[in-house]
Amino acid sequence: MEELSPRAQAKRRQITDAARALFLSQGFARTSMDAVTAEAGVSKQTLYAYFASKDELLIAVVGEALQTLGSQQGIPPARTREELRATLIGFGERLLDTMLRDESIAILRLLLGEAAHVPELRSTFLEALPYQLLGRGTAILAGAAANGVIVLDHPEISVRMLLGPLMSYVVFGGLMSNDAPQRPGGETIEWLVDAYLRTLDFTTPDATAPNLESPDAGGAA
Repeated sequence: MEELSPRAQAKRRQITDAARALFLSQGFARTSMDAVTAEAGVSKQTLYAYFASKDELLIAVVGEALQTLGSQQGIPPARTREELRATLIGFGERLLDTMLRDESIAILRLLLGEAAHVPELRSTFLEALPYQLLGRGTAILAGAAANGVIVLDHPEISVRMLLGPLMSYVVFGGLMSNDAPQRPGGETIEWLVDAYLRTLDFTTPDATAPNLESPDAGGAA
């Protein structure tokens, strides 16, 4: 998409904000382009100048939302085991804080409901969320390896062992729950990170590694 002027960007945002509100409140199928023009306060001509179809509008709405979910600030590479542990705990906390919000879950449900009918949504989802999270997790591990903290041949594979358990809380405590999203407690995130750290090959022994014999599963969905 060609770069828009500030005025055009504001108009486009006006349209996508209106569409997102309607999609989330009444569903994609029941939202007409006429309803979007009314909600956004624009003409049909203006709407179609930015989005040629309702599918294209949906892709834009979901893409923007997923980019927000996947965004995390740059993190300096860990130089010690303790720094790596703290970095991974922070990564997990930010991930779950962002994903387990009412609107985040609503967007994911909208995406899953329409992905079968709008194939382009699948690549939008993969690029904007899973690949972003995998990339950030991989960067954390690669940074620690570069600093000589761990030895790791395939960080992009290893990080899935942490992301999978974290995302299970999004699925079971958010997407598949009839109640408000349930975020696990800090102790649970720490336990998951400590269990994951046990799978890594550290370059120096750690006599203070946490005992995981009796995990605290508080806050589980």
